[in-house]
Amino acid sequence: MKNIFFSWKRIVIIFLVGIGIWILIPKIIGLKETVNLLDKIKFWALILALFSEAFFYIGSAILSRTVLRMTKDKLAFWDVLKISLMDSFSVQFLPLGSLGEAAVDYYFYHLKKIRTSHIILMFVARTIIIWVVFAFIYLIGAAFAPTNSELSGSKLLIIWLIYAAALGFFGYLIYLYSKKWLLLKRAQRLIGVANFIARIFHLGKIEANKIPLFIDKIYEATNILAANGRLQFQAVLGALFFWFGDIFALYFTFLGFGFKPNLAIVIFTYSVVKILATVSFIPGGLGITEASMSLIFIGFGVPSATALASVLVFRFITFWLPIPIGFSSFLSLQKEYIKMKLSEITNGG
Repeated sequence: MKNIFFSWKRIVIIFLVGIGIWILIPKIIGLKETVNLLDKIKFWALILALFSEAFFYIGSAILSRTVLRMTKDKLAFWDVLKISLMDSFSVQFLPLGSLGEAAVDYYFYHLKKIRTSHIILMFVARTIIIWVVFAFIYLIGAAFAPTNSELSGSKLLIIWLIYAAALGFFGYLIYLYSKKWLLLKRAQRLIGVANFIARIFHLGKIEANKIPLFIDKIYEATNILAANGRLQFQAVLGALFFWFGDIFALYFTFLGFGFKPNLAIVIFTYSVVKILATVSFIPGGLGITEASMSLIFIGFGVPSATALASVLVFRFITFWLPIPIGFSSFLSLQKEYIKMKLSEITNGG
């Protein structure tokens, strides 16, 4: 598991890029203007941003724990929360982002005596719920973005075109789900593209022969979700906390700099950037998130200094600050694993 847990090359790259961003941003918006913005920052808004980001991890824990309950597995909320906190570390530093995160999650859920089949089902069901809820949030944000009276006709047209494309894409995914054989065919093609990109960046390869099993797990997971109506509300609530925790952290960061953005624009921008960061294969979307989010906000009429400074602080709260917390959670879970192994050896002896 050592090679899965740590990628020192990735850690060095992330911190070098991070340092570069912190040096570059003040040069773009002007050092004097940056200092002036930081002097005027409203700390009550930053506290609200931190509070909102806490809901991101609480929502993740609620969702994971609820899905586990659907397979009759029960874990203490604190244990699930620690694994959720650890994800903030693992998704940044492990190969292929979410896949590396899944590997570590499996490792520690297995430590908690959860069956392998149930862990896989939990991860698949959790992923389905997260992205279905994300789809609705995105579509709502895109639909209400035109309520910003400052948008020009061309920008409104772009928003509606993106909205139509997204709606069509989500409809296509529903169609694929109804045609299992076609879903399998498209998934295998997508894995081929992913493995091609993985070879370029010297990352791990996804085994194509496991795709049919994974597709079966998708249908099994949706059946479990459909059969547990009582827990569906809790799962969706957890997913809403998950996404809106991040979104409102961004919103409150703007308030911290004295700018009140249109909430629909914040949701729309966050969603678009999240998609770009996810498909970029870059750990945590580092660089992609900062640049694209800043440019979109500036395009929507947000003052450039405010947009860049707000995005930078938002990324500090959501990307950099959780890393030591997640690493601490990782070490705590690792310590539990070592204790368990020592106990097994002692009892076996």
